[in-house]
Amino acid sequence: MIWLLLVILVDVSAQETSPNGERIFAQSCSVGYCHGAAGSAGRGPRLRGRRLERSYVEKVTRDGIPDSAMPGWKERLSDREITAVVDYVMSLASASEVATPANPMPPGEGPASISEFAGPPEARRGQELFFDSTRTPRCAGCHALGGRGAAIGPDLLTGSARETRDFIATVRAKSPKHVLVAKLTDGDTFPALRAGQKDEFIQLYDLTTEIPVLRTLQRSEIRSLAEGGDWRHEAVARPYSDDDLAAILPFLQWLRSARK
Repeated sequence: MIWLLLVILVDVSAQETSPNGERIFAQSCSVGYCHGAAGSAGRGPRLRGRRLERSYVEKVTRDGIPDSAMPGWKERLSDREITAVVDYVMSLASASEVATPANPMPPGEGPASISEFAGPPEARRGQELFFDSTRTPRCAGCHALGGRGAAIGPDLLTGSARETRDFIATVRAKSPKHVLVAKLTDGDTFPALRAGQKDEFIQLYDLTTEIPVLRTLQRSEIRSLAEGGDWRHEAVARPYSDDDLAAILPFLQWLRSARK
């Protein structure tokens, strides 16, 4: 959460005896405004250190994501090349979050530097849980704090929960008011967060995927946007126990007090 997958593909020979997934990724996915080198964060989301379902990676790689900048590869790469790339992306799950690749991104691209945590001891555990790269989904996939994470969901520092039970209840909420139900003229319906609008286009984050996808739609394609629906925040908070959430709250409270 990180927010969308961005890929610009270049032609790669399908005649190799043994396709090299790392090389194909570097040439096809880690260029321009796309994923960073070795799966680090670029303009597209970070893949390094994330545990994604293989079936999800295969589907997105082959078919792309409708109304987003992520195209499908099935018309550009062979089945064996796609399998090699998926194998490489899956291998990145156990890699450290910060990459030191041989093919660096241009200046200004790539992951932001991560400073040493300067908060109180009781907030340190919450900070680790919030940005824990071994959890998918994770809090930082949809929320940004201190220059890290993806600013897809609402600003958590504007919250007012002081009691642990209230914070846990908020996280486990069935259907937050800011989540909309988008109904399109072609019959497609999905839970969404409003991202922005300009002229005849509206941008929405599609919450049906494990990684929220930014979709750009013409106003004429949208039949309605309304509150309600059955999307559950609890579904994306499933990697966190109540004890984990109780540990995250002091981290948020410390950041709130530092903002004042």
